[in-house]
Amino acid sequence: MKDPADHSQSAVAAGLLSEDDVVRSVMAHLKAGGWTIESFALSHQHGDDIVAVRGMEKLLVEAKGEGSSRVGSRRHGLAFNRNQVRTHVSVAVVRAMQVVSSAHAAAAIALPSNVLHRSEVTRIAVALRMIGVQVFWVAADGSVELQA
Repeated sequence: MKDPADHSQSAVAAGLLSEDDVVRSVMAHLKAGGWTIESFALSHQHGDDIVAVRGMEKLLVEAKGEGSSRVGSRRHGLAFNRNQVRTHVSVAVVRAMQVVSSAHAAAAIALPSNVLHRSEVTRIAVALRMIGVQVFWVAADGSVELQA
């Protein structure tokens, strides 16, 4: 079985992070921090992108990529524009708010570390902190930074 953290056949090599790349990078980061991955869903699967547990803590992560990874789509291989990034960040934040409202897990979003995604999150960073939503930034090399 292929290791879900293996980036060898991913868009990372092409310089464009897919949602699957973001999921794999954040899972590796969480594992290194002592978390156990309870479940995950790649872009072609249904379910929460990442569900991780550590002791009594549970974390649900909603991930987004920086371009369409769907082969055959009109925008395959192209980076999302500002409006598409805004929509994807909005979808991720709404899912995180649903998790926070359910009170059964902590919530996080995971996004590519690029100018457009960072710009969108900067506009709502105070609100995200107020409701306890963590933000994981994934760099082109697959490294992960937790926003302070």
